[in-house]
Amino acid sequence: MDKLTYGIFFNKNSGDGSGKKIAEKLARVLKDHQQKSIMLFADSVEAVIKKIISNLKKIDILVVIGGDGTLNIAVTALVQSKIKKDIAVIPAGTVNNFAKRFGLAIGTDKAIENIADFSKQRKRRVGIAVCNENKAIVSSLTFGNLADISNEVRQKDKQKFGKIVYIFKAIQHIGKNKSFLIRYVPDDGAEKNLKTWFALITTNNYIGGHKYIHSSPNKLHISLLNDIGPKQLLPYALFALNGNLHRSKNVTHFEAERIVLTSKRAGITTRIDGDKGPKFPLKIDYFPDYLSLIVPNKTDR
Repeated sequence: MDKLTYGIFFNKNSGDGSGKKIAEKLARVLKDHQQKSIMLFADSVEAVIKKIISNLKKIDILVVIGGDGTLNIAVTALVQSKIKKDIAVIPAGTVNNFAKRFGLAIGTDKAIENIADFSKQRKRRVGIAVCNENKAIVSSLTFGNLADISNEVRQKDKQKFGKIVYIFKAIQHIGKNKSFLIRYVPDDGAEKNLKTWFALITTNNYIGGHKYIHSSPNKLHISLLNDIGPKQLLPYALFALNGNLHRSKNVTHFEAERIVLTSKRAGITTRIDGDKGPKFPLKIDYFPDYLSLIVPNKTDR
């Protein structure tokens, strides 16, 4: 068995703090398998990206413990460093959309076993997107009213009340019917100027842990809700939470390998992989086969 060095990354400021315990358990199991490990964590996102980048040349496999937001930090480090590494994931987030899409083990012990035992794993190439050339998009980017609702939800409230807190925020938004005129410029040159109430851009056909659309591979999937009234706010909040956005008749959908988004309205904010993202303007590029992902042998998705 080859001796490898694993970089173990967990976000110490995310979730209930279980990431550290999982990381320590993984390190013990790897040691039992005669493998080395380096712990990668810091007090801020900026600091941990720098720490990951500074250790990439020392490690063979980067292990990420957490959900899509934590995985985004690690992949952003790869994007900024321009260094490719095999990556493994121990799902420990609320939704784990990426993990469910690619059939990764949900359950700490099973995930650790798959990572430590070479006979139970294989490598799969996975596409991602990159926003403004320096920020990864692992699963999704959103903007508009539902994204604004999510941006207003505090982490401690989400942990205490769960998904119901989003419904309370949606009720507070009733009557605030904010639609933005957005200029969409995809790589095929078919420019679109569309009034947008909410937009969802994904790197695959899963959202919220559920398959939400039948689509082409190796492209960005852009779905947007057009101008709607405040009476539809709560149903659409439920659609977003349940991953059933495709059921609406008011959805415009198209695909692209690259898209530029601009608006005359200042301060439009985004969410990327569940966390706050950059403001407009945006340039988003899709990169097929970007990640070398370690998955269980029996994964067929």
